[in-house]
Amino acid sequence: MLKLILSIKLSTSMKKFLTLSIVLILTSCSAPKKVTGLKKCNSLNRTGYDSFIIEKFKSKVNNSTILVNELKYECVNTAMLTKKIMYDTFGKWDKEIYPKRKSHPILVWENIKLFYNDTVKFTVATNGIESYKYINASVLVFDKEYKDALAKGSKYKSKLISYFSDMIHSNNTKKKDFYEIYWKTVSPEHWKRINTN
Repeated sequence: MLKLILSIKLSTSMKKFLTLSIVLILTSCSAPKKVTGLKKCNSLNRTGYDSFIIEKFKSKVNNSTILVNELKYECVNTAMLTKKIMYDTFGKWDKEIYPKRKSHPILVWENIKLFYNDTVKFTVATNGIESYKYINASVLVFDKEYKDALAKGSKYKSKLISYFSDMIHSNNTKKKDFYEIYWKTVSPEHWKRINTN
């Protein structure tokens, strides 16, 4: 499918968008290449996270293999934490991607400058998982050519880990604007329900 998309005569930006969309959908639906075991959370960390992991996902589309790294912060207070901190810093996301069998979308911010002293711009996709045993909030980061910026050997990998770790620790839990915008966009019915209670 990826080969097919790349062979169709589309603009470069449309090809990049379609490629990113496929990668994100496959990533959210694929099984981890190496099972590391999700950390069971006995309690939630209200001011940060307990630990982080990078899981590598391997997806096949026809004869093409796509590898994507997802940086997961474990035992956070909400699976929406990375979505919230990105919103608090950069405003509303550029698009939502709805993976199959998932109730919450992946939120994507495109062409953003993360580092004050660097002109490089990134695309950041935020995700999260919440269940009765574990909870995590995650990011996937791509450079301007849609290459995985969290891949082994990436010059930005450690800088990105520090960046998002610092953002989580400095999260203002009293700031709630994100949740109103999120629910009004993703599920207006849910927003009405929680506001009438």
